[in-house]
Amino acid sequence: MKQKLKIGIIGCGKQAEKHILSLKKIPNISLVLSDINLEIAENLAKKTGASWTKNVEEILNDPEVKAVVVCTPTPTHIGVIKKAINTKKDVFCEKPLCEYHQDPSELKELIENTDRIVMIGYIYRFVPIFEEGYRLIKQQNIEGISLVFGKVLSAFFRLGGRGSHQVWKHKKATGGGAINEMLVHMIDLANWYFGPLKDVEVISCDLCCPKRVINGEEATVDAEDFVLIRCYGQNGVEIYCQADLITPAFSQYVEIQAENGSFMGSIQPDMPSYIFLKESRGGYSVGKTNLNYGYRNIWDIQMLSFVQAVLSRILDRNTLKDSIELQKVMQKIKRQVER
Repeated sequence: MKQKLKIGIIGCGKQAEKHILSLKKIPNISLVLSDINLEIAENLAKKTGASWTKNVEEILNDPEVKAVVVCTPTPTHIGVIKKAINTKKDVFCEKPLCEYHQDPSELKELIENTDRIVMIGYIYRFVPIFEEGYRLIKQQNIEGISLVFGKVLSAFFRLGGRGSHQVWKHKKATGGGAINEMLVHMIDLANWYFGPLKDVEVISCDLCCPKRVINGEEATVDAEDFVLIRCYGQNGVEIYCQADLITPAFSQYVEIQAENGSFMGSIQPDMPSYIFLKESRGGYSVGKTNLNYGYRNIWDIQMLSFVQAVLSRILDRNTLKDSIELQKVMQKIKRQVER
C-alpha cells in the first residue's frame, strides 16, 4: 500500500485504544480521532501519536478519510453508521450493531444501494482455532455435511468470566449482564458455524451474585450473571450456548461432536484444542491431532482484515447481514428473559 489510508476513529474509550494500537502496526495508515469529550480525544491522540479533531463532522466531511472505526455507545451505532455511509466512508463498528430493541433493517436497505464495506467487531471469528473449525465444518461440506467430521450431532459454546470489573457491567439499566457481555459472542460463533439458528430456548437465566465487591466497594447489582440457551442449527444440530460472570478465572471453549469425531477449540493457551477422528479425512490422521497456534493478537488480525477489506472491496466475515441475523436471535432471547 503506497498511498496512506486515512481512517477516522469515532469515540475514544477503552475499545478505541485497542483498535488504534492495531492499526498503527499496519504500514501507511493515518489516524484522526474524535470524541464528544474533547479532552479524552486529545489525550488519546497524544498517547498514540494520532491526530484529533473537535467534532465527528470534520471526520465525516473530510474526503481524505476513507473509513471510520465506530467506538461510540451502542445506542448511537446506527446513526453514526448511516452518516458514515452517506459520506462515502467504509465502516468498522464495535459490537453489538445496536440495542436489541432497535431495528437495523434501514441499514440493510442503505447498504444494498451502495458499495460500502461495513464490518461489525465480533472478534472471536478471527481466532485461528475457530477459523479452522469453521473451515472444516462450514466450508468443507456438501449439503451441510462436513467432509471431515460427517454429520454434526451436537455443539457446546461456552464463555465464562469472573466479572466485578465495572459496576455498569452488572446493571440492567446500563446494558450489563452475561447476555450482553458474554453470551452474544458465543451465539455469534454458533451462528457462523451452523446458522441460521432456530427454536431458540432460554433454559436458565439467573442472578447468582446480587452483591459484588467492585473497586473495593460492595455493590448491589441486578443483571443476570448466568445464562444457558438451547437452539438448533443446520441439519438439526442441537446447540447449547452458556455464558456467565461467575467463573473464578476466564474460561472459554467450543466442543463439537460429530459422526466421524470431535472438535475442541479454545482461545486459551492452557486449554486443549484438538481434532479427534475415527477415520482419516481432510489431511487429518485417525485419532487425536493437537492444534497449537501459539499466541496471536486477534485485535491485530481483525484490524488488518478490515483494512484489507477496504482495499480489496471484499468482506468475507462479520458483515452487516451477519449482525442482523444475530440481532434476531438475541431479540428472541431477550423477549424470553423479560417475560
